[in-house]
Amino acid sequence: MKHLFSKLLALTLLISVFACTDDDSGEAPTLSVNFNTVTGPFDAVAEAGTMTSMSSTAAPGSFFFSDGYITLIALEYEAETENDSTSVEFELEGTVKIDFATGIPSPDIRSITIPTGTYESVEVEVELYDETDDPSVVINGTYTAPDGEVHPVQFAFNSGETFEVEREGTIVIAEGQSALAEITFDPSVWFAGVTDEMMAGASKNAKGIIVISETQNSTIFNSVADGLDLATDFEFSN
Repeated sequence: MKHLFSKLLALTLLISVFACTDDDSGEAPTLSVNFNTVTGPFDAVAEAGTMTSMSSTAAPGSFFFSDGYITLIALEYEAETENDSTSVEFELEGTVKIDFATGIPSPDIRSITIPTGTYESVEVEVELYDETDDPSVVINGTYTAPDGEVHPVQFAFNSGETFEVEREGTIVIAEGQSALAEITFDPSVWFAGVTDEMMAGASKNAKGIIVISETQNSTIFNSVADGLDLATDFEFSN
């Protein structure tokens, strides 16, 4: 079942079509796909009752996710005319794994050739890998509690959801032009509903890591999943 980026990705997808220099005339247009990962620290939510019992100078806890991966099984670009459609599917050799620390996919799928034409709609679609029980998304980091103690954290999510965004209207893609799609993964949006109180009650595995998944610390996981459902944002420009 397809969701309009309604699950997993706090995504901002920006598609822009821009003219290149005359030197590029005659070259096939390309679609550049940039995967942006947000690795900066962000605060946890502090409930009012806790804040009143804490020192007025106490800071809320904070998260920092620094590395991990997101695994894709498919990437598709489709452009439709009023009377028929031109569809370009990108057959991936196995899976594509995006390095969360750098945003670089392996194998590299950040530049692909697209057909010229005048279209009524353009769509970019990605699908997460779910052909095994292994999670399609794993990010590692830390949670620093209000008392300053640092706890290792791992967030794991397994989903085969297909995510898509479509732009409608007259879109001209000519030789020597390019399209840009930027996909942003931002854990601060995913964890917007997670409180210090929830983290204080979290359990650790044998390695001392707070694993947040469907089977471990599921209450926190469900809060993150709820945030993922709501975290959709799209921007388009020509």
